[in-house]
Amino acid sequence: MFSFSSTTALMMALSFMGSTVAAPVTSSPSASSSASVSSVSASASASASSSAASASSSVASSTSSAAPVQSSAAWTVPSGWAVAPSACVAEGTSGRALTWTSFSSGSMTVEKCLAYCDNYNMPLAGLEYSGECYCGNVLGNGASLSNKATCNMPCNGDNDRTCGGSGALSLYVSTKSNAASLSSDYTSTAISLPYGWSSMGCYKEGKTGRALDGWSYSTPALNTATCINYCKNKGYSMAGLEYGGECYCDNAFRNGAGETATTCNMPCSGGPGENCGGAGVLQVYSNPSLAPSASSSNGYAKQGCIQEVSGRALTAATYSSDSMTVDTCTAFCKTSGFTYAAVEYGRECYCGNSLVNGASLTKYSSQCTMTCAGSKKQQCGGPNALALYSSA
Repeated sequence: MFSFSSTTALMMALSFMGSTVAAPVTSSPSASSSASVSSVSASASASASSSAASASSSVASSTSSAAPVQSSAAWTVPSGWAVAPSACVAEGTSGRALTWTSFSSGSMTVEKCLAYCDNYNMPLAGLEYSGECYCGNVLGNGASLSNKATCNMPCNGDNDRTCGGSGALSLYVSTKSNAASLSSDYTSTAISLPYGWSSMGCYKEGKTGRALDGWSYSTPALNTATCINYCKNKGYSMAGLEYGGECYCDNAFRNGAGETATTCNMPCSGGPGENCGGAGVLQVYSNPSLAPSASSSNGYAKQGCIQEVSGRALTAATYSSDSMTVDTCTAFCKTSGFTYAAVEYGRECYCGNSLVNGASLTKYSSQCTMTCAGSKKQQCGGPNALALYSSA
């Protein structure tokens, strides 16, 4: 049986033990809460870091997608074209190297330029100064493949391609038939001419009229051979092509013509690989074997071309005819036994035994350039110029 004192002692002991046990219970939620906050804080920090990293990655991705996407495939020249043997040439010294047509663009690319020149059927294309495109059928004004330059300017519309430089052309040449007649230096076209014909060069038009005034025609399908054959069939020894589609025939230059030029660079309307003169200039061809010639006729020998004088150089007899030739004139003068016979202005004939009114064999004229009205193969003097023949 327990005594009061024992019971009191036991109660005190239990009370002490309860206090000792209760302490951990009351402190446990505090520790757990602290641990939980720490965990949440760490989680939040990790989440923030992850979000920041994700945002950074997103920005980087956005920046990457804004940059040009480069193809892994090698760039090739558009079909129908090739880089010229001299990929970069200097501009012409007296004008543009390529003169047929041109355009400029703030988004220029090689493809745009070549397509543009293709549209005009031009065999040569050049890009210059990042945004300029030029087309032509020859290199002109002093430009050639040997005049190389530095092309270092990117195209306005394609930074990976070069579009010439300052005074320098990135040059491309057609691989189609329109480039077949180009010379090796691209400065001229090699043309197969009809037998006996050759090029005389480029000449300015006449000062007071056409340089070649015998016969002419125009066509949207003109080329060198068609013009030459046309003039040949008309009885002329000279053929001139002008302005891309015009053909002129004669046996000599007229109206003050004869001055050479350098701008015969317009392609023929019916042969884009060939030049058909230019604006006010003719590409001229000739066949000397077809030139009018009559060194003798009916026993009269040609003395030369002399100046007509006031009152006429020969006054004994005269006649005119739309079928005049050297032979009909000398035959007319011979019938009356005259020493001299002369044809003038294509259709006039004069006879006499001596030169009068101050006329003289020493007064030479260069104007005996008119064909006879009755024969395109003979010359019958000119304006105030006599083709003089003598039987002596």
